[in-house]
Amino acid sequence: MFLKAEPDLKKWIDIKPWYYEKLASNVIENLRKNNMDGIYISSAREARKKIFEMVEREVPEGGIISWGGSVTLINLGILFDLQKAGRWTCINPFEDIVTPEEIHVARHWMLTEGALEKTIKKWRAALNADLYLTSTNAITLKGTLVNSDGYGNRIAAMMFGPKKVYVVAGCNKIVRDLDDAFARVRNVVAPQLVRMMGGEPKSKDEEQWYPPCSRLGRCGGEPKLLKNCGHKNRACGMTAIIDQPHIPNRIFVILIGEDLGF
Repeated sequence: MFLKAEPDLKKWIDIKPWYYEKLASNVIENLRKNNMDGIYISSAREARKKIFEMVEREVPEGGIISWGGSVTLINLGILFDLQKAGRWTCINPFEDIVTPEEIHVARHWMLTEGALEKTIKKWRAALNADLYLTSTNAITLKGTLVNSDGYGNRIAAMMFGPKKVYVVAGCNKIVRDLDDAFARVRNVVAPQLVRMMGGEPKSKDEEQWYPPCSRLGRCGGEPKLLKNCGHKNRACGMTAIIDQPHIPNRIFVILIGEDLGF
């Protein structure tokens, strides 16, 4: 049997927004049971506008805003909007690492002399922010946030310090449970993050600085057994599970019905 005409794929493309909205609804319901809160926004364009409006209500003029490293936030454009507005004190923790020409590249293990010390001071200052923005490596259907860091600045701010935390994530980061969350962190997030931060090794000598996931495209250990590769520069050196913080609604999750970040 042969098709008489090209199939209309639009009806299949339209399924994903419905699916993501259903997933997000489930997650948000459980976030509220876990002392957190959240909303679902269907598109990145709408989310950029909505988040700015939320910040306007949340943070008084002159208040302090900072953020963690996030491809989602950079691509969304909200960080540029907040700095351009000139109404808040924005602590950009990465301005001593990342140049405007390399906005997605931060070679943490190849920093210029003194840059790490300056950056750590900003990470510490960010803990006193009125608002901290970040994404998440994974969020389970039960409303649990799972994140890994190299230095721990991002997960530290998520757990304690800033008065309010906005967690902005595409629905592609929703997973079934903790096992899937750990697998996602190690096999999906870490390889892409390390590759983005370091790019290609420029020499044989430089290869020693790169964890195996940057070469393999997957974890060099066994994520389900919580075995890591053991490399000193791995991006998953510290892992935090946030499932029921004691300060009600301090963490607010914004789920977006698109694939964002990694």
